[in-house]
Amino acid sequence: MIPRLQIGFSLKQQRTFFFGKEYISQNGEYLLNHARSGIVMALRAALPKGGRVGVVAYNCHTVANAVVEAGGTPIFVDVTEELHVDVQHLAGLQLDAIVVTNLFGIHNDIEAIRAAQPNAIIIVDNAHGYGLLAEGDFTVYSINQGKFPALGEGGILVVNNELYRHPILQQYVALPSYSKMQELKVFVTMLVKAWMHIPWIYGLLTRRMKAHRGAVACREEVMLRRMAKGVSRMYQQALPTIAEQIQQQRANAQQIANVLISKGFVEKVWYGENAFMLIARTKDTMTLSKYLAAHGVESATHFARAIEWAKEFGYTEGQCRVAEKLTKELIRIPTYVRYTV
Repeated sequence: MIPRLQIGFSLKQQRTFFFGKEYISQNGEYLLNHARSGIVMALRAALPKGGRVGVVAYNCHTVANAVVEAGGTPIFVDVTEELHVDVQHLAGLQLDAIVVTNLFGIHNDIEAIRAAQPNAIIIVDNAHGYGLLAEGDFTVYSINQGKFPALGEGGILVVNNELYRHPILQQYVALPSYSKMQELKVFVTMLVKAWMHIPWIYGLLTRRMKAHRGAVACREEVMLRRMAKGVSRMYQQALPTIAEQIQQQRANAQQIANVLISKGFVEKVWYGENAFMLIARTKDTMTLSKYLAAHGVESATHFARAIEWAKEFGYTEGQCRVAEKLTKELIRIPTYVRYTV
């Protein structure tokens, strides 16, 4: 059965986040250039110097990099077979904070995580989970390309713990805004990325990247900025269509899931509340990829290099065994297409 989640706050409520101008929050929401910027700001506000921060091992390297940028030490946490944070593993660690990544928008039990680490600051990473509840002490969202909604660049930091609202506000007012030239650069980059995500172009690029897989710069400076004004205006304009898009993505995801299950290709499938991608688990990723391609559906492995990235931040082999397995067994499938069997 496909897991379904409840939307934590309505899309209509989210209109209050965006005004299309320079924005100073009155309610603890801040518009930034990236979700990772929000993680850095949250940790700078709440983390003791050199503090230990739990990070999901099956993850993008930008999360661990944000921890380092904020002066923390990443401590890797395993996930369960259901893609949740492994609470038992978590309970055995000494942590000052944890970044709880809701992988693919699949919701974690924050109360269980709080019980396992009662003294740790909790930052909920909803980069994949637009529409999920703002929980923990802080929550971050992403509207970057490759997320949903995909607007090229942008992130949101929500401060849920009033204790940290003033320190975050102090950081925010000191952040630089984009110059007109930088705004133009963001706009051009968004156009290029939009072209790159046309299905046949994306497929061509994906095949080329697979053939020429090079090293990734995991450690890089996180440039903290406010969200580009043009991006916030675009988001405001996109809001009325988001609910309809989610409905279509969910229908497409369910259709694709039904086909893959009926054909016996997959052991399990998942999609989150916004269903911007379907995740399939299989021991034979090559056969599944070929089948999808034959039906005009491009696919790719997801976080296949997560352990390789984690080693750049101190991970040791065997530390998170489920995460290591998932790097070889998960495929992401876009939900902007429907199957013809």
